Order: sequence, then structure tokens, then C-alpha cells
Amino acid sequence: MSDKFRYITLISSLPYLGKLFSQKSVPVSEFRLRERLKMLDDGHKDLLEKVISVTAWAGVAKLDTDADVVRLAETVIDAVHEYPALQDLVRVRMETRTIIAALRRRQHGDQSAGDIHTWGYGRWRTRISDNWSDPSFGMGHFMPWIAEANGLMRKGDHIAMERLSLTEVFRQLDRQAATHAFDFEAVVIYVLRWTIVQRWSTYNGEAAATRLRKLIDQALKTAPDLPGPPLGATQQEEAPA
Repeated sequence: MSDKFRYITLISSLPYLGKLFSQKSVPVSEFRLRERLKMLDDGHKDLLEKVISVTAWAGVAKLDTDADVVRLAETVIDAVHEYPALQDLVRVRMETRTIIAALRRRQHGDQSAGDIHTWGYGRWRTRISDNWSDPSFGMGHFMPWIAEANGLMRKGDHIAMERLSLTEVFRQLDRQAATHAFDFEAVVIYVLRWTIVQRWSTYNGEAAATRLRKLIDQALKTAPDLPGPPLGATQQEEAPA
């Protein structure tokens, strides 16, 4: 099977993921997705895994430091040198990650960026360092989402922050997808979109469960004591000796 026909067949078999946050569950399970990705040749499977390792949260979470993430990104960018669109995708994702990392460092009390070249990546490192005290690091006029992210971090609204960061990453993938339809790049973009939809589906469920537990705990703390024996007590236990 030619690569062109392979990718037409593969992409056509993948369900539409829908708009971000529009569905409660992922349209295709991880098992089904992996089954369909078996159509990729071994070389492309390896490259896909490399891109996922540095762009998906689960992959980055395995690393100990930001410096480790930067080194991995450089390795992956070199590995996908035949695919400039994927190189750009990794670079932009890493730059976004650097901005969010800078916001968190500042929120945690760091008075400067320190040696940002050891923990950050990309074009905006010097600008971030030079504009550390600015809410948007001097980039609010062309990246307005940074100011919004800063505000959400200050409020401690982790769910809204997660939603905002996923939205920005999804937009980046949309821009790349506009020029790729039935090729390897399109497959990678689809998988990365899937990881975002899957992450939000899981995160949203966990967040809802956490909120429910808090509401129950609050209700139990403020509920009046009811007359009678505790729930589960027998009539014999209730009667006096």
C-alpha cells in the first residue's frame, strides 16, 4: 500500500473529535485508536511516539526537571527534521510550556527568571527575563491569553487555567492542521488533539468528583444531629439495658 493511500485510509477511519470541551467522552477509545495506528510503518510509529513524549502531559511528567524536558525537545526536533511542520509544532508547544512555567515560577515567589536558558525554551526567553514583573512578560499585545492565565493563577482557579492552556494548545494544532489533510503530519496532529480531548475528559471528571466530595464534607459538617440511633444501629442496640 502506498503511503498516500495508507494515510487517506487511516485518516478517513478516524472519527471527528468535535470542538474542544463539547463532548463528555472521547469519540474513540485509546484501544481503538492504537489499533488504527498500526497502519503506520515502524519508522513513523517511532516518530509519533517521540513527538507525543514531549508534547503530551503524560510523557513530560516522567521527566524530573525542566532541563530534561528541554533536552528531550531538542532531540525530538532533530528526529523529525524531515517534517518541518512537526518541528514547528514541537517548538511552539515548548514555548507555550515555557510561558506557563514562568507564570508558575513567578506565582510561587521567584523574583526573577534566573537562568531561563536552563529551564525554558524558544524565542521568548529573553523577553520573559527582561519583563519578569509585567503580567504578560511584555507579550500581552500579541498573546492576550498570557494575561488571562496570570489572572487565573493569582485566583488559584486551576480548572479554568487547565481549560485555558488546553484551548491555546488546541488552537496551535488547528493552525497546523489547516495545511495537512491526508499525510503523516495530519495523523500526528489528530493524535495530539485526541490526547487533549482525553485529558480534559479525565480531568473534568476528577474535578467534578473532587467538588462533589467537598460539598458532601461541608454538608456533613453543618448538618444538625437527628434524633434516634445512628444509621445501621439495630433496635436492640437502641433499647436501654
